[in-house]
Amino acid sequence: MSALSDSCSLPTISVVVPVYNGEQTVATCIESLLEQTYPTERYEVIVVENGSTDATSDVISRYPVSLLHSPVRGPAAARNLGLSQSQADIVAFTDADCVAHPRWLAELARLYVDDPDVAGVGGAILAYTHSERTAVERFLDEHPPLINWVSSADQYLPHLLTANASYRRPFLYRAGGFNPHHLAADDVDLSWRLQVEFGAKLAYAPKAVVYHHHRATQGGLARMYRRTGFVEILLDTMFWDAPGFRRRRGYHLRRLFEQSARLPLYLMAAVIRRVRLARGAITPYEAMVPLLALLRESSNIYGKLEGLWATRFMSDAEQALALEPGRMIGRLFSSHKE
Repeated sequence: MSALSDSCSLPTISVVVPVYNGEQTVATCIESLLEQTYPTERYEVIVVENGSTDATSDVISRYPVSLLHSPVRGPAAARNLGLSQSQADIVAFTDADCVAHPRWLAELARLYVDDPDVAGVGGAILAYTHSERTAVERFLDEHPPLINWVSSADQYLPHLLTANASYRRPFLYRAGGFNPHHLAADDVDLSWRLQVEFGAKLAYAPKAVVYHHHRATQGGLARMYRRTGFVEILLDTMFWDAPGFRRRRGYHLRRLFEQSARLPLYLMAAVIRRVRLARGAITPYEAMVPLLALLRESSNIYGKLEGLWATRFMSDAEQALALEPGRMIGRLFSSHKE
């Protein structure tokens, strides 16, 4: 009998789900968590409502889960509140716009059972597909914005994104939880701090799958890539002197130049495809792809420029982290699901 078939040998797990204005997706998320193959007596679901202005709390109250209300805005603060209420061996995280595969927790737990030295485990983040996908959802499905484990910093250190992440609870406390001043990329920051400061060992479980509702509108796509650009600059500023960090001065200026040089190419491609669309040679979606790529690239450039300004051109991360949370939420996050 394998270790995972014996519930007495399994670690206990708390699943923490922060949610803000998630009435459209949170029910599906919770239902997927309640339908896990993991023994029900070995896990719990903690949903942390983060100041929603819609019917999110009413939706959550229909389910047998713990509902907390975070007085502090921001996903990191919400996750920390959920962490503070957990007494489990493992604390797992996902988002309210995700749907977990029935074996998600079982596959995460397997790695902890097999390797007692593992401090954190993440899994695959795939697109949640449905028959009425918008062009933006299809574009993001073909160009995945969320890739767990592989570092975006020139293969620096692996990271676990909180759409699909878990940690042994003592390590989370040792690191002080998530940095509440981060309004995005608090998950990458935590992963890197655990490895740099505490030598934590992370692992990847490819069969531990969650499905993510990608942004459905052009506004949502623009906000996401703008935010990505901002936090990339912020994280690089914070970890510039960390052991093994491979980027060098001037990297982002070169990247901005390369990205900017691609913008007119996207415009030219959009014009050409419009002509081909008029001739019936391609589909409307194929004609739209260059414009979506243009929006993605330009939004990312905008976010990086904001990040450079906020960090005084990568000389002061504290200034960016000290920005008033409400203002940054309004700038970088949507007030509803896009």
